[in-house]
Amino acid sequence: MEAHLLERAIRLAAKVHKGQVDRFNKPYILHVMRVMMRGHDLEEQLLGALHDILERSTLTIPELAAKGFPPRVLKALEHITRRGDEDYEAYIGRVAQDGLAVRVKLHDLADKMDLLHVDELSMADLKRYNKQLAAYHGLRRLVEEARAQMPVQPRRIKAGA
Repeated sequence: MEAHLLERAIRLAAKVHKGQVDRFNKPYILHVMRVMMRGHDLEEQLLGALHDILERSTLTIPELAAKGFPPRVLKALEHITRRGDEDYEAYIGRVAQDGLAVRVKLHDLADKMDLLHVDELSMADLKRYNKQLAAYHGLRRLVEEARAQMPVQPRRIKAGA
């Protein structure tokens, strides 16, 4: 069931992002797949595959729910989707309200800030990079603070192991 759901998310992302390119004129689906692959569990992978679906299509949350995507992932999708009238700081503040959205936004930002394959950056690129870097560090602090507040679980060690 889990693999089937992830395959459905990948197929939907491929359909929605068909023909779309990033700012460096590379197929946009490659970014989406890299974000998905950074996911540490099924929820992060599903949200990674779907993270730009609402911004780049006419699909809605009810339509995605009808396709069988879990409510927890769809709730995070609402948080990670930037609204047209929203400035970047307000958007990041809304992302910060949902732990799953935070984790996947960190994957998204890490991929967007990877300059390994970039030949040249414009001043607009540098400005965007700095804005993304500030958001990344702010969201990363939230994750670290949440981890610091989690109780440490004792580990069981098997005899003879």
